[in-house]
Amino acid sequence: MARYRIQFGKGVEVPDPVANSKLVDTLTVEMQHKDWYLVNSKINEVELRKLIIEEYNLPMKDVVVVSTYLSFRTG
Repeated sequence: MARYRIQFGKGVEVPDPVANSKLVDTLTVEMQHKDWYLVNSKINEVELRKLIIEEYNLPMKDVVVVSTYLSFRTG
């Protein structure tokens, strides 16, 4: 599973992913804020964003999904 932050646009009613059976099958919510979630997901950020947009009929501009994985390379 990978960790992502799901950010919603200003003025968007933030949906409850736990109430959606398709999302419950693919992610677990670790933290919730008024306009974003921190989740672990079985699918990548592109597919996760697409699923959220389709399930909640949101415009693309109002949903941003970013990985929280940081990689540091030395040498």
